[in-house]
Amino acid sequence: MEPEEIYSSYSPVLMSRAQLEKSVSRKEPQPLSRPGKIYRYKNLLLINEQYKGVHVINNQDPTAPQNIAFLQVPGTIDLAVKQDILYVDNAVDLVAIDISDLDNIRLVKRIANVFPELPPPDHFTSELLKNGPPKDAVIVRWELKKQ
Repeated sequence: MEPEEIYSSYSPVLMSRAQLEKSVSRKEPQPLSRPGKIYRYKNLLLINEQYKGVHVINNQDPTAPQNIAFLQVPGTIDLAVKQDILYVDNAVDLVAIDISDLDNIRLVKRIANVFPELPPPDHFTSELLKNGPPKDAVIVRWELKKQ
């Protein structure tokens, strides 16, 4: 008798490949709701908003940091910066974003399918992953299933 398989309590949020490739953009500052990693670069703090993007905080005066922008990057959980280029995961892709001019950020490179699909946060099997995601779909985050 095979053991019963336990399925994840999370449902994937999907985006088409075409949508993913157009998803990186600069937005107005947003409040932090699910912060992840923090990266300090020059006078900036770059704070990952798990699965959604990167908050850009001007920290020139550490006693009064200013939230100045949000970089929308669906599926992000990690980031690094070198010489004004922000490297961040865009779900399964690695993207390089020029942040030398924060008013005019630009995507300078995308390397597709570098990373595995994002796993469910509880690490149980997902029916979608077991059966395979729909063709041309990418998982950009997971949401708790509604009971």
